[in-house]
Amino acid sequence: MNKHLPTKMNETGFTALELLITITIAGIIATLAIPSYQDMLERNRLKQALESLKGDLKLARTEALKRHQPIVVSRTTGNQGAWCYGLAIRTPAKANCDCEQPDISANDFCDIKRILGNDFEHITMEPAGINNNTFNPRRGTVAAGGVTFSTAKYAARVVFADTGRIRICIPQSANIPSGKVGLPSVTANC
Repeated sequence: MNKHLPTKMNETGFTALELLITITIAGIIATLAIPSYQDMLERNRLKQALESLKGDLKLARTEALKRHQPIVVSRTTGNQGAWCYGLAIRTPAKANCDCEQPDISANDFCDIKRILGNDFEHITMEPAGINNNTFNPRRGTVAAGGVTFSTAKYAARVVFADTGRIRICIPQSANIPSGKVGLPSVTANC
């Protein structure tokens, strides 16, 4: 029998040094991955807000054509989710609706749909010159305009043309909020 061979041939487990090296490597990887993950979340939240408004503007156009009545889209701008928008049937008594109005019996209630920005808590709806747009029931047209959304780093815009076409784009450099860049997944410029 050889005296230099270990008596146990199948030793399992980790030494303290191996465990320390593994934990150190995992910590380094996590430190590098977290900022990238947070950036991805920020981009995705902004994209969700843009897609939400784009879809609801298309809904307003469709409802105007279907109901043969003007549909108004009213917005209240604000920072960090303190904004909203709503859709309503426009009548002589209701030129606009108040997206912050929770009372369904109120004259200014958004009777088709109401979206509160607190669902998008880190997204800002930038101030605009016009916060009410009406879709015409004959052709689904609307006065051209747009809405800019931004986060801490990124900005993008939902624009609508006179013809009723709605798209997402990056604001021109003169119109982009200070300190922000265009959303990387959006290729079209406004």
